[in-house]
Amino acid sequence: MKIILFFLGLCAVNAIFAQTAEKRVYINPSFGGYRVTTDPNNINNTPFMFEGKIGTDIGKHGIIGLQFSRVHQNTMVSGLFWQQPVSGPVPLNRYGKLTHQITALGVFYERIFPLGKRVDLFPSAYIQYLDFKEVEKGNLIFVTDSSGTYERKTFNNYSARVGVNFNMQYKLGKSLAITMRLLQIDCRIWDDSRKNISGELPFLVGVKFSY
Repeated sequence: MKIILFFLGLCAVNAIFAQTAEKRVYINPSFGGYRVTTDPNNINNTPFMFEGKIGTDIGKHGIIGLQFSRVHQNTMVSGLFWQQPVSGPVPLNRYGKLTHQITALGVFYERIFPLGKRVDLFPSAYIQYLDFKEVEKGNLIFVTDSSGTYERKTFNNYSARVGVNFNMQYKLGKSLAITMRLLQIDCRIWDDSRKNISGELPFLVGVKFSY
C-alpha cells in the first residue's frame, strides 16, 4: 500500500507542476521479474518486481523523469548453522526462509526509435540510489529435534546504481501503449567502491499512459 501511495503521489505532483501545452506526461507502471545472468548461486533470480516511471517530454523523441522500483523474493534455505556447538560430533543445521528486498529510486532518460506505425524501441538510461536488504530466519535442528529459532539480517546500501535497459512498446492508441523490457545491463557501486556489473534477462510487462 505504501508503494502504491508513493507512486500516486508522484503522479499528482507531476500532473500539477510538469504538464504544459507543449509537453505530455507519461506514467508507466510495470510488473514482472528478471534473471541475473552473472549470479553463480542462482539466489537472486526471478523475483517479483514492481516498477513505476513518470516523466515528460524532452526534445522531439526523448522522455525524462523519475523511476521507482521494488524487488521482493522469498527463497527456502537449509544447511549447516554458522555457529556450531563447541563440543559434540553432531552438527547444528538450519532450515528457514531468506527474504530478499531491493528498493531503488532515481532518474531516467529514454529515447524513442520508431520501428513501425505502432511499434517503438526505446532504450532507457538511469541512475538510482539503491537499498538492499536480506533477512533469513527459521528453525535450528539438532539431530531430528528442534533446538530453537534464528534470525539474521544483512543490510547493504549501494552508493549508486547506473545502467541501461532496452524496451519495446506497442501503441494501442494515441495515449495508451503496452510496454515490455527486453534486456538490462546494470552496474551497482558499493559503499566501499566495489563494483558489480550484471546482465539481466527481464520479464517485465507494463502499460504506458500519456496525457
